Amino acid sequence: MKTRYIILILAFGLILKTGYTQNSSDAFRFSSYDILGSARFVALGGAYGAVGGDLSTLNYNPAGLGIFQSSEFSFSPTLNYTTNDAIYNGDMGMSSKTNLNHGLIGMVTTHKYREGSRANSSGWKAINYGISLNRTKNFNNTLYINGQSQSSSLANVWRANATGYYPDELHPFSDGLAWDTYILDTVSGNPTEYYSAAPSQGVLQQYWETSEGYINELSFAMSANYNDKLIIGVSIGIPNLHYKRKIDYYEYALNTPADYEFDVLNYTEYLFTDGTGINAKIGFIYVVSPSFRFSGAYHTPTYYGDLTDEYYSSVESFMGDGNSYYSESPIGNMVYDLSTPSRFMLGFSSFFYKNGFISVDYEYMDYGKSKLSSASYSFANENQDIRGDFQIAHSLRIGGEWKMDYLTFRTGYSITSSPTDPNVNDIISSSYSWGIGYRMGNMYFDFAYSKRTTDNSYYMYNPDYVNPASITNTTGNYIFTLGYKL
Repeated sequence: MKTRYIILILAFGLILKTGYTQNSSDAFRFSSYDILGSARFVALGGAYGAVGGDLSTLNYNPAGLGIFQSSEFSFSPTLNYTTNDAIYNGDMGMSSKTNLNHGLIGMVTTHKYREGSRANSSGWKAINYGISLNRTKNFNNTLYINGQSQSSSLANVWRANATGYYPDELHPFSDGLAWDTYILDTVSGNPTEYYSAAPSQGVLQQYWETSEGYINELSFAMSANYNDKLIIGVSIGIPNLHYKRKIDYYEYALNTPADYEFDVLNYTEYLFTDGTGINAKIGFIYVVSPSFRFSGAYHTPTYYGDLTDEYYSSVESFMGDGNSYYSESPIGNMVYDLSTPSRFMLGFSSFFYKNGFISVDYEYMDYGKSKLSSASYSFANENQDIRGDFQIAHSLRIGGEWKMDYLTFRTGYSITSSPTDPNVNDIISSSYSWGIGYRMGNMYFDFAYSKRTTDNSYYMYNPDYVNPASITNTTGNYIFTLGYKL
């Protein structure tokens, strides 16, 4: 059961008896995505498959590029904030973080084959081209967990990992550091048995995890319009991934410790990940009538070749006898590949003349299809964890828009089922959004606000030794789009 919890980004990555930081938590973290793009797209909750006519479609359903009737440029800077409320052993911890980023920027050009006297003739009507740079994932987050424990200590996890090994065989990123700082010591007469310096009367535990980074995707797309009935599109995406995480974990003795017990324990961990991937998307929109369209899209797996991790950790102890010790690991490096799951989407939109519409999209994504690989390591156990603990996630998105003269009002809602086996961790995510748009000549300005709430259980380390914290994560986005029709 230990591994089944650790994979879900619910525990330290380096305190286990392993030489690698990469595990199924990396696959999940880099496979999931956010509903980000233009203000119009976000305000509709991402329910945009059959609507089209927005640069966000390059990352979603590239057939939507064919809805454009003229060339266009738009820019959508985004203000993102996250908050986390954590309840651990009855105590509350709260944290928040804010980030401003470029969001979506791009342009589309149109080339019409049939204009003037040929406008009503049969055949291919137009071909459109688009390019965009869009932030598809934000990693900016801060988590703080705080609470007392009478029986749980990270030192006891290290003792369990170290048992059966000589001190010079201990892991240099975890229990080896605990040995260097007198958190662990051997039992007299047995050099492979250890006792820990955990205070016998309990500890106050504090956990800080700060992460930052992004996935920015550069997309090139093309779409074609046949008889204003069938629109097809294809795009190539080049995502650039940058992720940085720091964990600071503290334990403080609740009462005066014995000389051989620690008064304060501090474990620090750093992880940096960089890489570039590639994917493709293909989609269609079929116009049944002026009031009804339906759509479909397929996203290939994203292949990240040569993802690079750099990581290190340290332990500092302040003992009951007044002495203090510090030890730092070497810098670890790992190069590996990651293939994320493919995505399937279906949608339809119902239009009310030129006044507005309602749009509904469904998405299917099997997170158990992620795969890690490397020339120097098999990842057999990690890939088995992915297949066993992750599952198909279903997403439903609903959005609506209504026009009133120069103003347009929008709203949306989305819900995604848990990507994990409920016996492991039932992660349910839902969001709502709203927005407004203003058109004046060739210029337009849109604004959107979205709020997503996710509940899950979070283990600071091995769940055999610690109770879970109940986490409520809230993510908000303010998006501003400025566009110009060329």
